[in-house]
Amino acid sequence: MEANVNLALRKLGVNFCLKDQQRETLESLYEGNDCISVLPTGYGKSLIFQMLPWVLKAENVSRMVIVICPLTAIMQDQVMSLCKKGIKAYYINIQGTGICCVKRSGEESGSDSDDLVQPEIVSIVLGEDFRPKFQQIGELTALFPNAAHLAVTATATPSSIAFLSKTLQYSKPVVITVNPDRPNLYLEIKTRLPNIHKYDKYDDIIQPLTQELKDLGDRYPVTIVYVESLEALGYFYQYINYELKDDQYIGDPIPENRIFGQYHKDYTTAMKLHIVTELKKEKPKLRLILATVALGMGLDAPGIVRIVHCRPPTTLEKYFQEIGRAGRRGQKAIATMYINNNDLAKHRKGLSEAMVKYCKGNHGCFRLQLLQYFGFDKAIFNGPKDECCSFCRSQNSELE
Repeated sequence: MEANVNLALRKLGVNFCLKDQQRETLESLYEGNDCISVLPTGYGKSLIFQMLPWVLKAENVSRMVIVICPLTAIMQDQVMSLCKKGIKAYYINIQGTGICCVKRSGEESGSDSDDLVQPEIVSIVLGEDFRPKFQQIGELTALFPNAAHLAVTATATPSSIAFLSKTLQYSKPVVITVNPDRPNLYLEIKTRLPNIHKYDKYDDIIQPLTQELKDLGDRYPVTIVYVESLEALGYFYQYINYELKDDQYIGDPIPENRIFGQYHKDYTTAMKLHIVTELKKEKPKLRLILATVALGMGLDAPGIVRIVHCRPPTTLEKYFQEIGRAGRRGQKAIATMYINNNDLAKHRKGLSEAMVKYCKGNHGCFRLQLLQYFGFDKAIFNGPKDECCSFCRSQNSELE
């Protein structure tokens, strides 16, 4: 297998060593096992399936990897990255369109002259909601019993791993896990005004962010703000637009030079692609993004250092994956979540008991609560209490 691994790394232009659990996953698949790998955000899950065509290579046999993913942004990012390396890649989205790489006449694949084109697909077997269709993926496992089967995710409780194995019809899968603690990420919970204060509750959140953006411009820490609805997103966007005026651009006053943006399911494909491309840069012009959906999931977005939730997600799985966008290169980062009593009401659709318990903040360290939920008893973090979470900071202050 080692020769195949080295070949894959060369083809992908990777000049660093694989992490232990990345290698374990590849070895498991090479040996013919079904595999479930639960690896933290930023651990390099995508590299694993990018390597598989060469790792599973047999003499005179070409290999193809099919990746099923619920997020268009991840697919865009993966295809663009692979095409730039001269590797054939293609994605199909829910609208039946996709992007692939084609080379211009007379040029070698992978050269700077490669073009990304967006073809139309006549028909596509996908549903509007990924989750019901996910239940059917196990049929592919049964149809292709000799193929390598892998499920990768950043978060999974022990019970959800068992559910995943059953749903995908895996046979005695090898399960690989890594402690998901992000010691560089400070966790913070703040209260916000009740919902009766419709716009004041928004102003309390967006006003300080906007003022900081106005003061710092392109030095503003790259931030994703998750908002609860399109209505809230529209209000925030107009607020920032009014306050910044001409200061919202770096260079010419065109959309591509704006230092803040919005991302939601109804946004144009072109602008979504622009945001994804910007976030992949070490120093993006785009400094603040308002989002209603899981922007940044799976993207190699090195500059994000702050996540703001204007309302708690409904589950700890969603929350943990979304805050995992920050500090992917190990730099200090912060995740701030605003809550009020309405957010934790029993009638809120999909709200889990674990999320309510976490938000109420009277059960100890936020970091440890999250890790215990995902089946780990100890944190990797071993720094000052003030840098752990807002619960530990408050307890430390009381002792002084």
